[in-house]
Amino acid sequence: MLEPEYYTVKDFQFESGEIIPELKLEYATQGIKKLDNEGNITNAFIYLHGWSGDYTSVENLSSVIGPGKAIDTNQYYVISPTALGAPGSSSPSTSPLKTEFPSYTIKDMVNAHYQFLTSGLGIKHVKGIMGTSMGGFQALHWGIWYADFMDFLVLNGTSHRISNRMYGMYHLMNQIITEDSGYDDGHYTENPVRVMEKSSHLGFLWSLAPENYEQCFQSRNEFLVGVGEREKDAHQWDANDIVWRNKALLDHDLGDKISKITVPSLVIAINKDQIVDFNFCVLPMYEALTDSQLFQYDSIWGHYGCVRDIQKSEDAIKKFIELI
Repeated sequence: MLEPEYYTVKDFQFESGEIIPELKLEYATQGIKKLDNEGNITNAFIYLHGWSGDYTSVENLSSVIGPGKAIDTNQYYVISPTALGAPGSSSPSTSPLKTEFPSYTIKDMVNAHYQFLTSGLGIKHVKGIMGTSMGGFQALHWGIWYADFMDFLVLNGTSHRISNRMYGMYHLMNQIITEDSGYDDGHYTENPVRVMEKSSHLGFLWSLAPENYEQCFQSRNEFLVGVGEREKDAHQWDANDIVWRNKALLDHDLGDKISKITVPSLVIAINKDQIVDFNFCVLPMYEALTDSQLFQYDSIWGHYGCVRDIQKSEDAIKKFIELI
């Protein structure tokens, strides 16, 4: 079981220019740390979680990250930080700033982790970075702004841009939350649980492959039970955290900048991912990257397949790393 640790970035400046005196970052580590003669960590590997995750999300990828796996923790020192804006790290819900917490971008998430890794852990270079979904958004930023910091990227269920449909979904989710009377312009004293359930319901309708909704539920009632189980996940979400995070996602469009990424990259894609569309998001990214390989597979879990069926990509990840 992973144990969380914490590091505080002093006087962190957001892209907006706003500065907060203390930015807390949560993280966990696993594997064997290797040091050079100067005491620098030489075998670090970074895992970046998706939209609803935290430092524990790496455990969901135990079929590819762990002892003897594609990302072998006998060889790599795996660091899994919780993103800026997610509880555990500084976010609207965990900061005394609350609604005054600065709006942040995907690049802000990356810059915060860069300061943590370099100043907090003294790391000068990492072997690789793997990002799933929103974590992949960050990994792409790493490849653009800190290209010399890693040897390779693994881009899992992600893209350099969000599709119009994905934009519409997250935009609507924020509308549902902010227009609810219980939200009270973000000044609620009790988290508006009912509207968070509706937001989770909305996300669920796009997260799976189309056939999942028909084949995995034998009746309407069984389907609604499944929806209800998903809604329960939202009981742990804070409304302001979701609104702030969605704003960061809505601004994610790297455009032609990804052509500047020269780091060897493995693109892992799911054919029927309704959130990160293959034809409009993944394929254009793959074709624009200078040095990339593509591995795609079918998963009835749709976007969730980038975690639930990640074992299908183990051999592809192994072969990719062997060529680095």
